[in-house]
Amino acid sequence: MNTGLGIVLLVVFAIGAATILVWVAKQVASAYRRFVAHQPMTAVTKKQRFVRVGHGKVLTNLNDLPQYKGETGLFGLPRYRDVIVPNKHNYAAVVYMDHPVKQYFYDLMGSWKEATADSRFLLVWFCMIAGTSIINPVFGLLVAIFLLWFVFWMWPSTSRMERRSAENAKNFTPDDWRQIYREAAESKEREDELVRALRRSGVRRLYVDRCVK
Repeated sequence: MNTGLGIVLLVVFAIGAATILVWVAKQVASAYRRFVAHQPMTAVTKKQRFVRVGHGKVLTNLNDLPQYKGETGLFGLPRYRDVIVPNKHNYAAVVYMDHPVKQYFYDLMGSWKEATADSRFLLVWFCMIAGTSIINPVFGLLVAIFLLWFVFWMWPSTSRMERRSAENAKNFTPDDWRQIYREAAESKEREDELVRALRRSGVRRLYVDRCVK
């Protein structure tokens, strides 16, 4: 019994000693590169990570993108109060996390924050689940599963789409956006005017008569 306990303690101490020695070796190497080889500290410790951004999914260095600067909680996840809802009209609202899982939770929180801004939206969902459960429990369960899928998959995807659109339009000014929407409205108005003109001229009726003949 004493022999077994001694072996276990020996292994534990050996692992601890090895960990300390590795840590000391890393610190010595870092200090050597910094003070003797005159290498900047950032070049030694800063890791390069690349992510795909925009609708074209261009591979971009994460250090060149706006990153999360708020507080973090468990496992480094972002705090709900510090999450910014992404907006394609405002590149300042674009935020990237340093891990895909953290990015998913950030997008989930952002979409949830946007949805909960209107309490009527949540009331409609609650009424849907309660009503279908009363009428048919099985159908109510299916509705609940669909809503969960929508919340945990579709909602984050809308945040990703907003971020990608913001990346593609990050150099747009408010005047550019106003011009875009003005041209879109004018184009829609011209299209509606053309449809009304065709209806008044009877072209649609003439086309139908020819098809019948």
